[in-house]
Amino acid sequence: MITATIMSLGVATVILSVYAAFVFGGIKAKHDAEHVSKAICYQLFGEAVIGVGTLIFAIAAHFGWLDEWSQALQSSIRFCMFFATSATTYHLVKVVNKLKQ
Repeated sequence: MITATIMSLGVATVILSVYAAFVFGGIKAKHDAEHVSKAICYQLFGEAVIGVGTLIFAIAAHFGWLDEWSQALQSSIRFCMFFATSATTYHLVKVVNKLKQ
């Protein structure tokens, strides 16, 4: 029951992140605000990648697949998750710092 709830929450989180990313990506504003909104859009897609990765692990745990997965596969999924969030966070910080100048 708890893993089904976690999977449902994971699906809702990913959908919300992608929806919010499209909302921020579609903002037309002054030059600086548009750069920030695009950076937030990318940040939200990075968040969606983390959500998908977490959801993959939740589904695998629910069905008992994790023991069958290699360490390389699990590490690859985690790498994608952390790379997406770190790259998009770095981009957002870079955009905000440029605006401060």
